[in-house]
Amino acid sequence: MSYIDRKHSSNRTATIIAVSIIEAAAIFAVVRGLTVTFTRDPPPPRLEGEQIYLPPPPVPIPHPTPSAQPSHQPDHVIPARNTLATGPTVPLGPVPMPTASPVPMATPEPFIEPPGPQFAPRSARPIGRPSGWVTSNDYPARDLREGNSGVTGFRLSIGSDGRVLSCAVTASSGFPGLDRATCDNLTRRARFEPASDGAGAKVAGTYSNNIRWVIPE
Repeated sequence: MSYIDRKHSSNRTATIIAVSIIEAAAIFAVVRGLTVTFTRDPPPPRLEGEQIYLPPPPVPIPHPTPSAQPSHQPDHVIPARNTLATGPTVPLGPVPMPTASPVPMATPEPFIEPPGPQFAPRSARPIGRPSGWVTSNDYPARDLREGNSGVTGFRLSIGSDGRVLSCAVTASSGFPGLDRATCDNLTRRARFEPASDGAGAKVAGTYSNNIRWVIPE
């Protein structure tokens, strides 16, 4: 019985060793197979030329070129001559500049607009009815007897109080009695609202008119 076991044991050992050798050979074959390099033969040299098609180059886009302006240069340039005499160099100090005295600026006077007139100027105006200053009852007796008639023009000087200061005949009737009677009656009876200036103050003025002398019926 022990012989049989020993025989089986030796067979198993031999089998294991054989399997190990086969596995090792397979692994070695795999590794060698993976490390195998393949080389290709170099291509044969070309003995004939081959034409290769190349695409045509793109057409360039023309760009406008600025026209060159001819530069005006003198035909002959004469170098400048140094006419200054050379001498020892003297250091120059700072040159004092004259200080300008400040000139006082004239201050413009403010413009004051003159006030406009607050009132409209007004001339002297008669008080009452001018036709009542001289009536037919004032007719000079001599001129009435002689039948003298006519028109006397006059101008009155009016004071600031509205009273007549003087009377002047501007157009004679042709009869001194009628002219004199005109001024006498006007100076005694005529009254006025005095004239006024733009400030509303009462001032002297004048008044002009005429008297028609007609013999009453």
